[in-house]
Amino acid sequence: MHQHVGSQETRTDRPSRSRRTTATAAPALNDAASVLALQRSVGNAAVGRLLTVQRVQQDQTTAQPPAPITADEAQEIRNYRDTTTNADVQRLLDQLIPHLDRVSTWSRMPNMTGGGSTQIDPEATAAAGSNRYAISYAGDGTVQEQVAILVHELTHILVNESYGSDMLNYPVAPLPATSTATAEGQRQSERTAATDPEQIRQFNDYVTSTAADLMHLLPHAGFSPARVSEIAQKLSGHTASKPLFEYDAVLSHLLAWSEQDGIPVTSEFYVRLKIAVDETRSWRQSGTVTPGSAAPGNGELDRLGAAWPAINAITRPPAPPAPPRRRMRDRIRDRIIAILAKLKRR
Repeated sequence: MHQHVGSQETRTDRPSRSRRTTATAAPALNDAASVLALQRSVGNAAVGRLLTVQRVQQDQTTAQPPAPITADEAQEIRNYRDTTTNADVQRLLDQLIPHLDRVSTWSRMPNMTGGGSTQIDPEATAAAGSNRYAISYAGDGTVQEQVAILVHELTHILVNESYGSDMLNYPVAPLPATSTATAEGQRQSERTAATDPEQIRQFNDYVTSTAADLMHLLPHAGFSPARVSEIAQKLSGHTASKPLFEYDAVLSHLLAWSEQDGIPVTSEFYVRLKIAVDETRSWRQSGTVTPGSAAPGNGELDRLGAAWPAINAITRPPAPPAPPRRRMRDRIRDRIIAILAKLKRR
């Protein structure tokens, strides 16, 4: 309630500033004696309430706020374009940068590996005439590593803008007219099922063939053992295992790593990678994928698997040599010497 006295206003519904008192903190219940004493004076229920308050106060004191996200992801990509002298990387970034404004949410995630990108409400955003996306990525590691991941995820967006394919690396058939699918994975499955299976098979085999080529050239490319391991996993665990999902994006990722790690553009690995990067760019520009020939059946998968021994020789340190087996005669001799030594000490 307010009371007006002349030109001054006073409030009688709360203490004035001069009469404000400091709340008394709840007594600390740190040992059995203090708990028992309080139980005798106020009862068990009151003690329970005080313990709850004390736990909340402790939690509020020790809780740490999340680390602020300070990275400007779009600017990092633009900075990369301004500083790189690699013409292939420049050409790729020139394709990616126009789509930066389509990303509504950038999520820099600690303790995450890799990244993820998704189209936000594809039907609604398409009707509005502008697709929107969300990107999450590993917040640990160097800026270079983060940029390589962002290049990967932005390539997924570039692919979707090129093909309108629900984030697939292939211009799959439209959703069936009777479809009620809204989730991205369900839409992908239905559109893939509506596409000529022979075309999908040819594409998958060709992607695996490219991955096998790069796997065989990888050991001599000049990467560090750790990077060789990462690239091998990208080629086998991503590209060859999920061609419709990862092909273009992995190629972009490898191109960024090659530039960042100083791999010569004349190396066999880089030359083969550039062929694949240029080819997928031409596919996206035309909206048509025209894969070349590949070994039938599991031939390309077998060829990819055959590359692992040379890669493992780099990424896995050799086991120490096993000690030579001692001959029985040597063991008997050592035993006799030990017995004689004991007899001398008696």
